[in-house]
Amino acid sequence: MIPREAITEMIYNPDYAPFPSMQNNAPSSVSPFNFARLLADMPNPQQILQQVTLSSKTVATSCLSSTSDEADDRQFRLIDERRRRRMISNRESARRSRMRKQRHLDELWSQVLRLRGENQSLVERLNEATEHHERAVRENARLQEEVSDLRQLLRDVRFDSPYNDASGGIRDLEEVVCNDGS
Repeated sequence: MIPREAITEMIYNPDYAPFPSMQNNAPSSVSPFNFARLLADMPNPQQILQQVTLSSKTVATSCLSSTSDEADDRQFRLIDERRRRRMISNRESARRSRMRKQRHLDELWSQVLRLRGENQSLVERLNEATEHHERAVRENARLQEEVSDLRQLLRDVRFDSPYNDASGGIRDLEEVVCNDGS
C-alpha cells in the first residue's frame, strides 16, 4: 500500500514517481496526465468518507427511526388495544357486579316482605293467645270465686242445718251423685 503522502505527491506533482520502475518509463510523446486538475474539483476523500459515514448513519437512523416509529406505533396500538379491552372488561365486570348487587337487593327485599308478613302473623297469633289467656285467667278467677262462695255457703249450711247430727246427714248429701234424669 502506498502512503498517503505519496499519493498526494503523485496527484499534485505529475513528475513524481515513488518507485524507480515508474521513473522515465513514460513515452515522451505522451504528455503526463494532470491529476491535480482532475482531482481539484473532486472533494477530499476524508470528506467523502465522512459524508458517506454520516449519510449511512442518517439512513440507518432513518431506517431505525422509521422502524422504531413503526414499532412504537405498533406498541402504542397494542397498548391502546389492551387498554380498550381492559376498559370493556372492567365495564362488563362492573355491570355484572351491579346485577349481582341488584339481585341480592331484590332477594333481601323479598325476605323483608316475607319476614314482615310472618311477623304480622305471629303478632296476630300472640294477640289471640294473649286474649285467650286473659279470658282463661278471668274465667279461672270467676270460677275460683264461685268455688270459694260455694264452699262458704256449704259451711254456712252445715252449721245452720237441723240435719247436722252425728249420723252425718250433710255428709251423705255431699256424696250424692246427681243423675241426669236417669
